Amino acid sequence: MPKEMSYYRRYLQRLKEEWGTGFPVSDEVLDDLADAAEEKYENARRDGLTVDQAQELAMAVLVDGIGDEHT
Repeated sequence: MPKEMSYYRRYLQRLKEEWGTGFPVSDEVLDDLADAAEEKYENARRDGLTVDQAQELAMAVLVDGIGDEHT
């Protein structure tokens, strides 16, 4: 049974579809970024941050990762 796609993976996939060929992130990097964002979120929640705070940190991982790949 295939692994369920995470929220962060779906978010990046949607961005990739919207950007088309100009999306600066390979599928492999996209998977790594989604995993890192998910881990950041889970750790932040374990550390007592609110859902919104944890989500903000996780999204920063995605944005920073895309930016790093683009430069």
